[in-house]
Amino acid sequence: WQAHGGPPIPGGTGPPCPSCKVSTWVELGGGASPDVNRPNIDIASISGVDILHDLESGTIPLHDDHAERIKAIHLINHLTRDAARAILRECYRVLQPGGSLYMMVSDLEFVVQRLAEDGIRDEWLTCVYHGPNDADRMGFHKWGYSWATIKTELETAGFSHVSHLGYYNRWEFKLEARK
Repeated sequence: WQAHGGPPIPGGTGPPCPSCKVSTWVELGGGASPDVNRPNIDIASISGVDILHDLESGTIPLHDDHAERIKAIHLINHLTRDAARAILRECYRVLQPGGSLYMMVSDLEFVVQRLAEDGIRDEWLTCVYHGPNDADRMGFHKWGYSWATIKTELETAGFSHVSHLGYYNRWEFKLEARK
C-alpha cells in the first residue's frame, strides 16, 4: 500500500507580499520538515517553524488576500472538526483570488475498509490514531475524511475547483482547491 503515487509538492519561499513583506507561500503545520513553504506556521516551538501559533484556534495570523499558495500536509486530521472547518474558512480568507490550497489528507474511508477486511492491525490503527507511542496528544488524529467529505468541507468554506490529485500512499490522498 506504500509509495502508490508521487510525493507532495515541494516547499519554498514565494514572492513577498506587497503589504507586509512576508512570503506569499505559506505552510500550515509543517513542523520540522525541511521541505516546507515559508512562513511555516505551527504550534511546535522547534527549528523550522517561523510563526508559532495554535491552529486549533481556528485562525491564521495573516491578513486577508495575503497568500498565493497554502500547503497543509496532514494538518486537517490533527484538528477537531470545528477547528478544521474554521481553518478552511481562514485559508479561503488568507488566499489571494485565484490562489491555491494544497493538502494531503488521510483517507478514512479506505482505512475503515482495511480494518473491516484485515481486522484490527497496527498499520491501519496508526492511520487513524497516528501512533501508539505518541507522548503527547498533538500526534493523534482528531477527525477523519473521505474524498467526498473533504471536498464538501472545502466547497462549504468557499473554494471552487476542488481537485483530487491522486494518492501518495493508498491511505492518503492529495488535493488542491482554488479561491
